[in-house]
Amino acid sequence: MDPSAQASRRALLRIAAVATAGGALAAVPLPAHAHPGRRFPRTLNVTAPGLYPEGVAWDPRREAFLVGSSAQGTVSVVRADGSVTPLVTPFARVSVLGIHVDARHDRILATYTDYFLRRLGMVDPTLPPVNGVGVFSLATGAPQRLVPVSAGSPVEPRVNDVTADRRGDIYVTDTEIDTVTRITRDGEVAGVITDDRFLTSGTGPNGIAHHPGGFVLVGKYDEGRLFRIDRPRSARPRVSEVRLDRPPVSVDGIAVRPDGSLVVVANDLSLPGGRTSRDSVLVYRSTDHWRSARLVREHTWPFEDPTTVAVTPHGEYAISGGLREILTGTPSATPGQFQLRRR
Repeated sequence: MDPSAQASRRALLRIAAVATAGGALAAVPLPAHAHPGRRFPRTLNVTAPGLYPEGVAWDPRREAFLVGSSAQGTVSVVRADGSVTPLVTPFARVSVLGIHVDARHDRILATYTDYFLRRLGMVDPTLPPVNGVGVFSLATGAPQRLVPVSAGSPVEPRVNDVTADRRGDIYVTDTEIDTVTRITRDGEVAGVITDDRFLTSGTGPNGIAHHPGGFVLVGKYDEGRLFRIDRPRSARPRVSEVRLDRPPVSVDGIAVRPDGSLVVVANDLSLPGGRTSRDSVLVYRSTDHWRSARLVREHTWPFEDPTTVAVTPHGEYAISGGLREILTGTPSATPGQFQLRRR
């Protein structure tokens, strides 16, 4: 094991100790009354030792954020005052990465994988990989089903992000085997979408979002490319590349705004060569149904390694969860904290 992996393993062991010492906490139920007028600060500095969230989503029922944990395998509620309360308790020894709130169907969708734990020697390598999408009650956080994804792949899988369409079909990216998997509302794997342009020796399909126009947008991380999947529910989906006038250095998380524009989070967290570029949050707009798009705004991000973004009534918030500490062993600039910041 190389020195960075050893440091990362020590970091995760400390995280596990913190989680164990803290004990189990009760999940937070839906409030009796919503607070639509509540104002959120531009920046939330959240104290949560050992959480290391990669994914974030907006929960319109609670008027709060939901964040995953790449170290503890949980989903937690983060409120405007920065308080953190567990909602989905650990259901396996995994990282929870992408999160999507499907309020229409009263559920939370979350990708889970033991990819990082396995690489750090914290999971028995003789056991098959644990990799899939969890479906949880939005009201209580109780698990409804766990759907394995990429089972039997010759390449070690790593699911990443997740979205859903209006009918409840689920779409999930795998950044290692370079695919998008469709899962029916009932939890059946219905198809795997592949394309030669998804293929890479690095980090592949990452952020994903369903567009109200009926198609799915997918970002390819390590080349900063964006793809549109038409007829995603059909037996033969059509994949086309969205022509970007100014491609980002990478495409991590993405989110569709109410006006149809797209927010893209870019970082160098998984790019070769370590720190090579600036972290940023960008906005793209299309006038031809996402056959092409132009950059209309770019924000250099003040917190390192933002990974994804949540669209809220208060603006778009990107999350910086300190993942570099887990991936490389490099200490976080703000130990025990993560940041949510409005664009």
